[in-house]
Amino acid sequence: MEMRAVEDIAIGEDLTPALPPLAFVLLETAVSSYCSACFSILPPQPFPPLNPNSRPNCSHFPSPTPLYCSVNCSSIDSPLHFSSGELRLLSLFRQSPPFAWEDSSDLRLSLRLIHLFQKIEKIECPEASEIIERIGGLMTNREKLIFEESENSENVYQKIRSGAKMMAEARRASTDHYVNAEKKRDDFVLEEMVLCLVLTNAVEVQDKNGCTIGIAVYDTAFSWINHSCSPNSCYRFVSRLENHQQSSLRIASYATSGCRHGYGDIERNGYGPRVIVRSIKAVQKGEEVTIAYTDLLQPKEMRRAQLWFKYRFSCSCPRCVVVPTTYVDYALQALSVGCTDNQDSSDSEIEKLMQSFDDATNDYLSLGDAESCCKKLEHLIDESIKPKETKSPQLHLFHYLSLNAYTTLASSYKVRASDLSALNYEVEKHKLEAFDLYKTSAAYSLLLAGVTHHLFMSESALVASGSNFWINAGESLLNLAKNSMRNSNSTLKPGKCSDYCLVDTLEPNSTMQLEEIKSRFFNCIANMTLKVWSVLASESSFLRSIQNPIDFTWLASSETSMILSAEEESRLAGFVLKKGSPSLEASECDDQVRMNLVMLSGHCLRYGAILSSICYGLSDEMAHKKSNIILAVKY
Repeated sequence: MEMRAVEDIAIGEDLTPALPPLAFVLLETAVSSYCSACFSILPPQPFPPLNPNSRPNCSHFPSPTPLYCSVNCSSIDSPLHFSSGELRLLSLFRQSPPFAWEDSSDLRLSLRLIHLFQKIEKIECPEASEIIERIGGLMTNREKLIFEESENSENVYQKIRSGAKMMAEARRASTDHYVNAEKKRDDFVLEEMVLCLVLTNAVEVQDKNGCTIGIAVYDTAFSWINHSCSPNSCYRFVSRLENHQQSSLRIASYATSGCRHGYGDIERNGYGPRVIVRSIKAVQKGEEVTIAYTDLLQPKEMRRAQLWFKYRFSCSCPRCVVVPTTYVDYALQALSVGCTDNQDSSDSEIEKLMQSFDDATNDYLSLGDAESCCKKLEHLIDESIKPKETKSPQLHLFHYLSLNAYTTLASSYKVRASDLSALNYEVEKHKLEAFDLYKTSAAYSLLLAGVTHHLFMSESALVASGSNFWINAGESLLNLAKNSMRNSNSTLKPGKCSDYCLVDTLEPNSTMQLEEIKSRFFNCIANMTLKVWSVLASESSFLRSIQNPIDFTWLASSETSMILSAEEESRLAGFVLKKGSPSLEASECDDQVRMNLVMLSGHCLRYGAILSSICYGLSDEMAHKKSNIILAVKY
């Protein structure tokens, strides 16, 4: 199945209206914070499910249990919560989670879909040997997930089997007329099929901050859109209460004959997270519309492995099959100059590095030890950039593990600074230490944005990642400038951009206009960064080794064994610094530096907002970002 454009579509345009879900649930970690019907943030006194057989009292229900922002939301969603068997499943899951299941959301979503399918399709319980490829037009994928041989097939089989068994038990205990009552108690083929359908078709739903709070399954207008590692479209979620310009459906299915096209305009309650598909590249009439099912900032083999494990298909998109491999994929797994040519040895050493990265990250995420995490990660990446001959692989500045390290370091340094400030901000020593930590956090945020932008210049599908990292860098720099002013009596005069980057236009309406914007902002940001980088990088030997985190022409050209075009080869630099490159010397954060920080933050925020408008349009969140931009310019 695939979906194609029915007309020419420019970059940054909605391809679909806001599509309602067939079924949706919150993750267990989110049920106490968000409404289970509309996914809005819960009020201080939320409403419990309306059980027709008892008085509304949260203590009557297992924890976690769905909560609602209003009586109306509760009345809309509660009947399905009880009739689908979800309440019983939550109780069973709390008592004894089935094999390999840490969260019940996939199982609860499957129960809700079974209720929908039996209501509309009147489906009977299939025999164990019966093959049903699709239900309501959606692929079940049961035969591939359960029966196809693979490295982890036994674990996948056991997980699906145990989850389906608990679903069947929950349904049996929740309905007077259970459709499977006359069959053996270990026969739960329907539950297996729908659970496999959920594992294949469900998408993670994110809140306004990009945090995953739930999962949902949509009709064929969305679910038939195929994956590509270089997609021309993306998607975003909106609530029924959000105001947005409604687009028509500008894509159509290209299905084989005899395959039904989903449920169309069946009656729905209008609740749940709606999804909108939007172009991130120009799409011609008749061209297939594609989205990404996995993280595009991973190297090819990792993407393909994840797609196979979750969906059981080998990606054959242009980015994966092109020979030689794309510049971005080469960069994401590139090693420094002077490393061993033994591929087996390199792979083994990379696995050790991955384990070291995981150990360091675990110190932060599981143990809450941000300082230990910083020390371990900086030791790993600091060793990588030193120019020396070695048989052990050293990570390139653009390696995907390096990008993961920058992300974690930016966050952990910020946490350390916040903790230190909260401890006793009135103590001068703590103020200075916290400011140094904020500086380093901002530096890693800027480096992450710069490296991602470098890759984005070769792969425009990375626009969403680029947008997020530029906005994060801009906000981090702006907060740093504010902190530096707390003890200063001076005032800053607003600066001006000679290239007029900080204009009102946010949405580029053509690829040519976008390229012009990218070039203009890159030049401004790279030049401004040179004026403040010595201050930002002063506390880290690794950061001090980087001459400019935006413009990487300071790196010497590396010798590679792959065949690249002259343009691509000039982009990929090795880890050996150019001879005679001066070391950065730290300078004080004076008024001129503060003004440059403010101007740089304004450019990062504006550029991030422009890229975000391509992916998401000018939403309410974008208005908030615009206020930050104005604040940065007028600070």
